[in-house]
Amino acid sequence: MSKAKLMVVLLLNIILTIAVLGFSFTQARFSTNGSLSESLCSEQDVVTPIRIESGSTYAMCPWSEKQSAIRILIDCLGFIAIICLIVFMFKAKRFSFIFAIVLLFVIGGFGGYSSVIDGLAIKNTKSYCDDTNFDMVLEGSQCQLKYFYGTVALNFGSSLFMLLSSILALKYRSRIFNGDNHHHHHHHDHDEAKDEEKTPIISSSSNSI
Repeated sequence: MSKAKLMVVLLLNIILTIAVLGFSFTQARFSTNGSLSESLCSEQDVVTPIRIESGSTYAMCPWSEKQSAIRILIDCLGFIAIICLIVFMFKAKRFSFIFAIVLLFVIGGFGGYSSVIDGLAIKNTKSYCDDTNFDMVLEGSQCQLKYFYGTVALNFGSSLFMLLSSILALKYRSRIFNGDNHHHHHHHDHDEAKDEEKTPIISSSSNSI
């Protein structure tokens, strides 16, 4: 794998990470385009995150602060780790490059855990929606979970790409830095060839003596 191919994977990872952050920030607080109050989200039996829609009117209760904070933190750290990986790759700093790989792998692991927790939260919301009539809140309303599914899917995809990027970078690190290695080996082979040329001369002169 060349630097160019790894860069494609890393750039896709950056796009996914930014998308997760975008979804996370928009779903981190209550929003509505109607007259519904945020107190709706603090009702005793309401399961969050949840979005209720009736026609074009909606009200959205956000993810828990903890879930949003963890997801945003993980993806911010992941974004920084990817940028560091790219910088160290082009500056040919091997030790720093490997450190960034390990860091990205760990962050990806935590991201996977975060996406599982988010998925379980959506599962609870779906069960709640199936058992609840929201006409008292918003007439003719129903649950709409596709935006939350999007967040979970993007979070999982971003975490998966972090793990994939770190594994590929570690596996092909010698090829990524191949320019330096090739020059070094060529120089070494050239020295060996010169030594081989000298050997017969020394041997023949000792035989003549």
